[in-house]
Amino acid sequence: EEASAGSAQLCVCGHKISMHRSDLAMRTMTDFLEETGPAHWTKDMEGLVQVLDPEVLSNLQELIDHTHKSTDNWTRDRGCTLHGVNGAGCSLSCASKNRVPVPKEYRLHSAFRNQNQDLWHNYSLVKTAIGEECHGPSKVKTAQFSVQASSRWVEGEPLDASINEWYLFHGSRPEALSKILESNFRLTLAGSGATWKETGKPKGLPLYGFGLYFAECITKADEYAHPVQEGDPLPIEPDAASTLYAVLLCRVI
Repeated sequence: EEASAGSAQLCVCGHKISMHRSDLAMRTMTDFLEETGPAHWTKDMEGLVQVLDPEVLSNLQELIDHTHKSTDNWTRDRGCTLHGVNGAGCSLSCASKNRVPVPKEYRLHSAFRNQNQDLWHNYSLVKTAIGEECHGPSKVKTAQFSVQASSRWVEGEPLDASINEWYLFHGSRPEALSKILESNFRLTLAGSGATWKETGKPKGLPLYGFGLYFAECITKADEYAHPVQEGDPLPIEPDAASTLYAVLLCRVI
């Protein structure tokens, strides 16, 4: 059933009609159970699946190289050599004077695809709804924007530039990344990660307000990545020859 609220079309459950019109939303339970994910996924496997295709690995390295900002690339979030990140008594001038060096290059060690059908189905549903609203009649004007990775292709379905679908990075602690891969991002945790906080407080006020933060450059995401250690939940074995860091590469609209 549908109900009209001014110019907005809503169903009786309160959702926008576009959330119910999509093919994904209208599929039967049998269809849902029979779906196995996108065509490029490894069949009959769930969770993190290691990527072995040389072309995909090459595409990922090219994406990393393309989004590496080599100049004017230090920010306070990278930290101070004396006090670390968000260290007590560390001012902006102190951190700027004692900057933690920015890596000169990034090399891909390994990659894993998150074959989580629940997350993919949810993303596909919302993507379809956003597409219908962007391409349909509306009083709200939309515009296309590009980021560093807009023109890049990694694998599977190409990005949809018409709805500003982008590849963006997200860096964090391995245990936090593992939880995101299982159940998606949680807005309730905004401000509890790398945000600068007052001493003793578990949360701070993020620079642009509470929300989900991503980076178009690997150089920025790297600021929030932590070393992979023995016993971490991610299926990455620490390398004796070098320190490994993990980041997520996400499709974002």
